[in-house]
Amino acid sequence: MLSSVKTALALTVGGLALGLLGAATSATAADQIRTPVAGATADQASGAAAYTKYGRVTASTGVKIRSRATTYSGVLGSFYSGAKIALVCKVYGQDVDGNNIWYKLDHRSGWVTARYVKNLDYIPWCR
Repeated sequence: MLSSVKTALALTVGGLALGLLGAATSATAADQIRTPVAGATADQASGAAAYTKYGRVTASTGVKIRSRATTYSGVLGSFYSGAKIALVCKVYGQDVDGNNIWYKLDHRSGWVTARYVKNLDYIPWCR
């Protein structure tokens, strides 16, 4: 009888451990999908605006990072083709091949033209 109680207890503890491990794995996967923005307030953290939005560079030659939303401004750097980049918001700027939308970068200063970046999330308008 003691053996069956130990077996039942072991199975219960093992099942509980696997259940907790599965929950932790699910939370980790969800955290990787949407990363909270550093410095977000409690009000922002509850809404979609508190999460980083992403875009992917579509130009085969990459895209330049500009200091303003125009090709006449200084180049601050660039992203390679296929790069996944963090975006904050969008504005109207200089027209580039029929597209006058520019994206503000999230983790550094600068702008990239939407002509060569496909948004992977909804990107709000800058205020």
